[in-house]
Amino acid sequence: MAKKKEVLVKEPVRIRTKELANGNQSIYLDCYVNGERKYRFLNIYLRPEKGKEKAANKEWNKEQMRVAEAVKAQMLIDIQNGEYGFKDYAKARKINFVDYCNAIEQEDIAKGKISTARMMRTFVRRLIRYKGPVIPLSSIDKEFVIGFLEFLNNENREAGGTDHKNNRVEKPITENTKLSMYERLVVALNKAERDDLILKNPCNAIDNKYKPKRTASTRCYLTLQEVKKIIKMDYDPKCGIKGAFLFCCFTGLRYSDVQRLTWGDIKTNSNGDLQIESKMKKTGKDMFVPLSKNALEFLPKKGDATDDAKVFPRLPQTAAMTHHYMRRFEEFTGIQKHITFHVSRHTFATMAITYGADLYTVSKLLGHSNIQVTQVYAKIVDENKRKAVNLIPKV
Repeated sequence: MAKKKEVLVKEPVRIRTKELANGNQSIYLDCYVNGERKYRFLNIYLRPEKGKEKAANKEWNKEQMRVAEAVKAQMLIDIQNGEYGFKDYAKARKINFVDYCNAIEQEDIAKGKISTARMMRTFVRRLIRYKGPVIPLSSIDKEFVIGFLEFLNNENREAGGTDHKNNRVEKPITENTKLSMYERLVVALNKAERDDLILKNPCNAIDNKYKPKRTASTRCYLTLQEVKKIIKMDYDPKCGIKGAFLFCCFTGLRYSDVQRLTWGDIKTNSNGDLQIESKMKKTGKDMFVPLSKNALEFLPKKGDATDDAKVFPRLPQTAAMTHHYMRRFEEFTGIQKHITFHVSRHTFATMAITYGADLYTVSKLLGHSNIQVTQVYAKIVDENKRKAVNLIPKV
């Protein structure tokens, strides 16, 4: 009877070492799982067993190897339990994560989540710069996530990435934008987990020290006295940007929304008062903004305009032309602030809170999904109050 040939099974995890310049050896795990090889460095080291420290280093090395063996054993258990990898690895390997994220963007657009979709699109651009246009879902693990966060940090240290598709150079991103990019990654991987493509989101294993932190952002705004200076200034271009800016100072509308505003968007409510009823271009949310007496002062006369006619039909369509006009506001008023059109929105929020409006109401008027965003304006008001009381001379 012929002797059966012994079949050798390849060990999926092996302990290996790498020689370092200082003579030590770095211990790492060589993992071969589901047809892919990955290396996991353990940040533990072996010391040379020679010289006066030979005995001590020998004991040290035994302890480090025990730690490495324990990590290896746990990883083998995880592999056997299916916790290291994917529920359907073959399917996950075929899925391009870039395409997967693009599909999420389209879903957001279909749901009217325009701002969220735009952020996902920005995330995908940076994802492609990080690893290219084809990223198998099966390649995304803890190391991939940490590498992406390091990529964002490096992008800030450099001049900024180039978006070749749109032929423009993107500015270095802020900490808050980095956080938004990371949040899009978490959202996409959470969905992959819900879709049974991965067992767990690798972002959950990331140490907090790697994660971006939200920072308090500054807001340039105008005081009521400065708004009055703009009202009185001897500069009123025919495009109607002055009136539109002042209208937004008392409504909080974004430039994109005042550009699109039609006479049909202005309705009379049950109390006989005028209000804007429309959808915000950025977020796709419904917008209901009562028009105060101040706002009505800068609402043009409708005349014989139809409901589908724009309220401010001549506003510049490009950011460059808008900035050109806004720079003249500073020249004609002497206001020592960088006045952009968006300053009108900050001005509305700050004035509303200053004169008694509560945060929740202002948040709804601005269309913020998170009241924490609106709290920035409350902090501005509190700071102004502190400055005001400090102006009183010591008695």
